[in-house]
Amino acid sequence: MNLRTAVSVLGLIVVTCQAAWGHPGHTHTDPTGSGLHAGFFHPLLGLDHLLAMFAVGLLATQIGGRAMWALPAAFLGMMIVGGGLGIAGFAMPGIEIAIALTVVTLGIALAFGRKYPLLAAAVVIGLFGLLHGHAHGTEMPGSTQPVMYAMGFILATAGLHLAGVGAGLLFVRGQQDPLFVRLSGAAISLAGVMILLGAI
Repeated sequence: MNLRTAVSVLGLIVVTCQAAWGHPGHTHTDPTGSGLHAGFFHPLLGLDHLLAMFAVGLLATQIGGRAMWALPAAFLGMMIVGGGLGIAGFAMPGIEIAIALTVVTLGIALAFGRKYPLLAAAVVIGLFGLLHGHAHGTEMPGSTQPVMYAMGFILATAGLHLAGVGAGLLFVRGQQDPLFVRLSGAAISLAGVMILLGAI
Protein backbone atom coordinates (compact mmCIF):
# COMPACT_ATOMS: atom_id res chain seq x y z
CA MET A 1 0.00 0.00 0.00
CA ASN A 2 1.54 3.31 -1.04
CA LEU A 3 1.66 6.51 1.02
CA ARG A 4 -1.33 8.15 -0.68
CA THR A 5 -3.57 5.18 0.06
CA ALA A 6 -2.32 4.88 3.64
CA VAL A 7 -3.03 8.55 4.32
CA SER A 8 -6.50 8.25 2.76
CA VAL A 9 -7.37 5.23 4.90
CA LEU A 10 -6.06 6.87 8.06
CA GLY A 11 -8.08 10.01 7.34
CA LEU A 12 -11.24 8.00 6.76
CA ILE A 13 -10.76 6.06 9.99
CA VAL A 14 -10.14 9.20 12.03
CA VAL A 15 -13.09 11.08 10.54
CA THR A 16 -15.59 8.25 10.88
CA CYS A 17 -14.54 7.30 14.39
CA GLN A 18 -14.62 10.86 15.71
CA ALA A 19 -17.93 11.54 14.00
CA ALA A 20 -19.44 8.31 15.33
CA TRP A 21 -18.46 9.10 18.91
CA GLY A 22 -19.57 12.72 18.66
CA HIS A 23 -22.83 12.18 16.81
CA PRO A 24 -24.06 8.59 16.63
CA GLY A 25 -26.30 8.69 13.59
CA HIS A 26 -29.03 11.19 14.12
CA THR A 27 -32.35 11.11 15.86
CA HIS A 28 -35.21 10.48 13.47
CA THR A 29 -37.62 13.07 14.75
CA ASP A 30 -39.14 16.19 13.25
CA PRO A 31 -36.84 17.83 10.70
CA THR A 32 -35.83 21.45 11.02
CA GLY A 33 -37.11 22.42 7.61
CA SER A 34 -39.07 21.31 4.59
CA GLY A 35 -38.66 21.04 0.88
CA LEU A 36 -35.72 20.09 -1.31
CA HIS A 37 -33.07 21.52 1.02
CA ALA A 38 -34.20 19.61 4.10
CA GLY A 39 -34.65 16.38 2.16
CA PHE A 40 -31.26 16.67 0.51
CA PHE A 41 -29.38 17.26 3.74
CA HIS A 42 -31.18 14.58 5.73
CA PRO A 43 -28.94 11.75 4.43
CA LEU A 44 -25.84 13.95 4.40
CA LEU A 45 -26.14 15.08 8.02
CA GLY A 46 -26.94 11.64 9.41
CA LEU A 47 -23.75 9.58 9.71
CA ASP A 48 -25.75 6.36 9.60
CA HIS A 49 -27.30 7.23 6.22
CA LEU A 50 -24.15 8.74 4.78
CA LEU A 51 -21.92 5.76 5.56
CA ALA A 52 -24.45 3.16 4.40
CA MET A 53 -25.15 4.88 1.09
CA PHE A 54 -21.49 5.49 0.36
CA ALA A 55 -20.73 1.86 1.24
CA VAL A 56 -23.36 0.64 -1.24
CA GLY A 57 -21.42 2.36 -4.02
CA LEU A 58 -18.13 0.88 -2.84
CA LEU A 59 -19.65 -2.59 -2.61
CA ALA A 60 -21.16 -2.27 -6.10
CA THR A 61 -17.70 -1.54 -7.48
CA GLN A 62 -16.11 -4.30 -5.45
CA ILE A 63 -18.54 -6.86 -6.92
CA GLY A 64 -18.33 -5.29 -10.38
CA GLY A 65 -20.29 -6.01 -13.54
CA ARG A 66 -24.04 -5.48 -13.35
CA ALA A 67 -23.75 -4.78 -9.62
CA MET A 68 -22.43 -1.33 -10.55
CA TRP A 69 -25.96 -0.21 -11.37
CA ALA A 70 -28.06 -2.98 -9.78
CA LEU A 71 -27.10 -2.37 -6.15
CA PRO A 72 -27.67 1.41 -6.17
CA ALA A 73 -30.91 0.86 -8.10
CA ALA A 74 -32.10 -1.75 -5.57
CA PHE A 75 -31.34 0.58 -2.68
CA LEU A 76 -33.00 3.60 -4.31
CA GLY A 77 -36.07 1.69 -5.45
CA MET A 78 -36.74 0.08 -2.09
CA MET A 79 -35.89 3.33 -0.29
CA ILE A 80 -38.78 4.96 -2.14
CA VAL A 81 -41.06 2.08 -1.06
CA GLY A 82 -39.86 2.45 2.53
CA GLY A 83 -40.44 6.19 2.36
CA GLY A 84 -44.02 5.52 1.32
CA LEU A 85 -44.48 3.18 4.27
CA GLY A 86 -43.10 5.81 6.62
CA ILE A 87 -45.41 8.48 5.25
CA ALA A 88 -48.36 6.10 5.61
CA GLY A 89 -47.53 5.65 9.28
CA PHE A 90 -46.45 2.00 9.01
CA ALA A 91 -44.52 1.31 12.22
CA MET A 92 -41.12 -0.36 12.23
CA PRO A 93 -40.03 -0.90 15.84
CA GLY A 94 -36.30 -0.62 16.44
CA ILE A 95 -35.64 1.22 13.20
CA GLU A 96 -32.63 3.10 14.62
CA ILE A 97 -30.96 -0.14 15.65
CA ALA A 98 -31.78 -1.75 12.30
CA ILE A 99 -30.27 1.19 10.39
CA ALA A 100 -27.11 1.08 12.51
CA LEU A 101 -26.83 -2.64 11.74
CA THR A 102 -26.95 -1.88 8.01
CA VAL A 103 -23.81 0.23 8.45
CA VAL A 104 -22.06 -2.53 10.40
CA THR A 105 -23.06 -5.19 7.86
CA LEU A 106 -22.00 -3.17 4.83
CA GLY A 107 -18.66 -2.39 6.44
CA ILE A 108 -18.04 -6.07 7.19
CA ALA A 109 -19.00 -7.05 3.64
CA LEU A 110 -16.46 -4.57 2.27
CA ALA A 111 -13.78 -5.66 4.72
CA PHE A 112 -14.04 -9.29 3.56
CA GLY A 113 -13.52 -8.11 0.00
CA ARG A 114 -15.54 -10.88 -1.64
CA LYS A 115 -17.51 -10.76 -4.89
CA TYR A 116 -20.92 -11.67 -3.52
CA PRO A 117 -23.66 -13.20 -5.73
CA LEU A 118 -25.50 -10.38 -7.44
CA LEU A 119 -29.05 -11.50 -6.64
CA ALA A 120 -28.35 -12.06 -2.95
CA ALA A 121 -26.52 -8.74 -2.69
CA ALA A 122 -29.34 -6.88 -4.45
CA VAL A 123 -31.98 -8.39 -2.14
CA VAL A 124 -30.02 -7.46 1.00
CA ILE A 125 -29.22 -3.98 -0.30
CA GLY A 126 -32.89 -3.51 -1.20
CA LEU A 127 -33.88 -4.42 2.36
CA PHE A 128 -31.38 -1.90 3.68
CA GLY A 129 -32.84 0.73 1.35
CA LEU A 130 -36.33 -0.04 2.69
CA LEU A 131 -35.16 0.63 6.25
CA HIS A 132 -33.42 3.88 5.39
CA GLY A 133 -36.38 5.00 3.30
CA HIS A 134 -38.77 4.39 6.18
CA ALA A 135 -36.69 6.72 8.35
CA HIS A 136 -36.80 9.37 5.63
CA GLY A 137 -40.56 8.95 5.21
CA THR A 138 -41.35 9.30 8.90
CA GLU A 139 -39.41 12.58 8.93
CA MET A 140 -41.00 13.97 5.80
CA PRO A 141 -42.76 17.25 6.57
CA GLY A 142 -46.48 16.77 6.18
CA SER A 143 -47.40 20.41 5.84
CA THR A 144 -45.21 21.86 3.10
CA GLN A 145 -43.41 20.58 0.01
CA PRO A 146 -43.35 16.82 0.76
CA VAL A 147 -42.63 16.00 -2.90
CA MET A 148 -39.61 18.31 -2.95
CA TYR A 149 -38.43 16.80 0.34
CA ALA A 150 -38.62 13.32 -1.20
CA MET A 151 -36.77 14.49 -4.29
CA GLY A 152 -34.07 15.92 -2.05
CA PHE A 153 -33.31 12.72 -0.19
CA ILE A 154 -33.47 10.69 -3.43
CA LEU A 155 -30.93 13.01 -5.08
CA ALA A 156 -28.64 12.96 -2.06
CA THR A 157 -28.79 9.18 -1.88
CA ALA A 158 -27.98 8.83 -5.58
CA GLY A 159 -25.09 11.25 -5.11
CA LEU A 160 -23.68 9.24 -2.21
CA HIS A 161 -23.95 6.05 -4.25
CA LEU A 162 -22.10 7.74 -7.11
CA ALA A 163 -19.42 8.97 -4.71
CA GLY A 164 -18.94 5.42 -3.45
CA VAL A 165 -18.76 4.05 -6.99
CA GLY A 166 -16.28 6.78 -7.92
CA ALA A 167 -14.06 6.00 -4.95
CA GLY A 168 -14.30 2.31 -5.76
CA LEU A 169 -13.32 2.89 -9.39
CA LEU A 170 -10.35 4.95 -8.28
CA PHE A 171 -9.02 2.52 -5.71
CA VAL A 172 -10.27 -0.87 -6.95
CA ARG A 173 -10.00 -0.61 -10.72
CA GLY A 174 -7.23 1.96 -10.83
CA GLN A 175 -3.59 1.49 -9.98
CA GLN A 176 -4.13 1.87 -6.25
CA ASP A 177 -4.10 -1.05 -3.82
CA PRO A 178 -7.68 -2.39 -3.35
CA LEU A 179 -6.78 -2.80 0.31
CA PHE A 180 -8.09 0.77 0.64
CA VAL A 181 -11.65 -0.45 0.14
CA ARG A 182 -11.25 -3.29 2.64
CA LEU A 183 -9.79 -1.00 5.28
CA SER A 184 -12.52 1.53 4.54
CA GLY A 185 -15.03 -1.25 5.19
CA ALA A 186 -13.42 -1.97 8.55
CA ALA A 187 -13.62 1.73 9.47
CA ILE A 188 -17.26 1.93 8.34
CA SER A 189 -18.11 -1.15 10.38
CA LEU A 190 -16.40 0.31 13.45
CA ALA A 191 -18.35 3.54 13.04
CA GLY A 192 -21.52 1.47 12.66
CA VAL A 193 -20.83 -0.29 15.96
CA MET A 194 -20.47 3.09 17.66
CA ILE A 195 -23.71 4.29 16.07
CA LEU A 196 -25.37 1.07 17.24
CA LEU A 197 -24.17 1.61 20.80
CA GLY A 198 -25.70 5.08 20.69
CA ALA A 199 -29.00 3.71 19.36
CA ILE A 200 -29.44 0.93 21.93
